[in-house]
Amino acid sequence: MGNKVLIVDDQPGIRMLLEELLKGDGYEIITAKTGKQACEEVTKHNPDLILMDYRLPTMSGGEVLEYLHGQEYHKPVLIMTGLSPKSIADEAEYPFVKEIISKPFDIHVMRELVAQTIEDV
Repeated sequence: MGNKVLIVDDQPGIRMLLEELLKGDGYEIITAKTGKQACEEVTKHNPDLILMDYRLPTMSGGEVLEYLHGQEYHKPVLIMTGLSPKSIADEAEYPFVKEIISKPFDIHVMRELVAQTIEDV
């Protein structure tokens, strides 16, 4: 199997779309639909990349980022958001946050961004 990617989004359609897209590129996919579940999956699987929505149930994206920082997580995180990227930029200043992606996103751009981010690790 290839690199592990954790996809975190409370919308099943987005999780399935990204899972299919990235599985086709050879990535091992782990999914989570809540912030709490994302933290559990990080502990269990230590993914090579996290692709995470910012607005999540149980824990916000900001709280997940705080958790990752506390765990000394050093692998890249790409944040997806329907909010203005500027509105969450201060909360996403951790060094492991590599990009803030506006929703809706272009799947071809997302595919390239994931590949480039993993390659840069």
